[in-house]
Amino acid sequence: MSSSMHKNKKQAMGMLALMLPTTLLFLVLSGMDPTKLPLASEALPFGVPASLGNIPIASAIFYVSMGLTGLVLALLPETLSRRKALLAGFLLLAVAALMGLYSRTLFELCCWSLLGGIGCTMNICAWVSIGVTYFPRHCALVVGLMICFTAVSNIFANKLSAIQHAINEQGELPVLPALAGMLILILLYLLIWHFFQQISASGEPRFIRPEARNPVGSVWSRGPLLLFLAAICLPLSAGNFDYLYSLYMREILGFPIKTVGVVIGIAMSATLLSPLAGWLGDRHGAVKMLLITLPITAAIGGLISLGWQLPVEVLMLLVFLIGFGLTAVFYINILAALIQSVPPMQNMRAVGLFYVAFNLGILAADVLFTHLKEMVGWTTLVLLQLVLPLVLATVLVWLAQRIMTPDDQAVLPD
Repeated sequence: MSSSMHKNKKQAMGMLALMLPTTLLFLVLSGMDPTKLPLASEALPFGVPASLGNIPIASAIFYVSMGLTGLVLALLPETLSRRKALLAGFLLLAVAALMGLYSRTLFELCCWSLLGGIGCTMNICAWVSIGVTYFPRHCALVVGLMICFTAVSNIFANKLSAIQHAINEQGELPVLPALAGMLILILLYLLIWHFFQQISASGEPRFIRPEARNPVGSVWSRGPLLLFLAAICLPLSAGNFDYLYSLYMREILGFPIKTVGVVIGIAMSATLLSPLAGWLGDRHGAVKMLLITLPITAAIGGLISLGWQLPVEVLMLLVFLIGFGLTAVFYINILAALIQSVPPMQNMRAVGLFYVAFNLGILAADVLFTHLKEMVGWTTLVLLQLVLPLVLATVLVWLAQRIMTPDDQAVLPD
């Protein structure tokens, strides 16, 4: 037993070693501001616009690249090596993030964003797949830790933006940060490679799923596809929440900018409770958590969208609950439910399918928001973009639960 616990601890530390640098690289690349580039005014070829809705074109390409790569992973054979996908993805993302710092034109940044999206999706899909394979009874907690570390890494990524500004001003990368960054990336790659070399093939967990009356064949079965449609509702409801509700508070409720910043900041801080949302999902079931949380979040969203002058303290609590429901419970448990709806060998395909819904949904939410805000009032806009997707997601998750009987679920070892 002690040997098994020691092995699990070693594997857990290895998972953290993979997760932290990946999320940091992802945030550095996705956070690069195209408007700060020295030659940002140069037109893109083929008449490509500089932005898609409110999203800069470099970020839009990044999301499209991630979404399409997730689709490719969902279509590839289930025997695809997770380790090779992870190592290749980390290498592509590292190269893209490093070369993105050297970008002088918007076209160059778009090219590296395209490469970075491919690498990021390969890496994160493989990482989640490996994590839930080693810790099958803590699937939601694995995802929760990933989201929490993403939020923490965002702080460091914002600090690293100073390096990009230095490059834009001087025209070259400062020598010491460049050498240190390259050395760290090389050491991390070797560490990841060595970590997997140390785990023998005989020591990997292998799950044999007993025969079921109505087995789920793949991610393209009815149950997983319904969960995929529910996952599309996540970016539709959460993608513009901070921007949407901050404008609503200022223009409709009349709050000062500082108060709005505090309230929205509290809502976003709920992401730090992602491990708690994951633990609840593992303890009570991901689908059950979704069926409880989504209607409650929708009801609270409708309540604060009616234009009532609630006390600031009450509003902070309600907005925090919405943030927790969207960025923690919904995100983590819909991904966990997708993973648990397919046989273990197909979990990376399920993760890929989720990132198709999430990344392409972000762009769809922004385009939808851009058009709706010109057509309807703020109250209607908040209801359509926040409440309606949550209601629809609840219905889709309930239908998926009805279709997937207990015999359709992937069985985990004792």
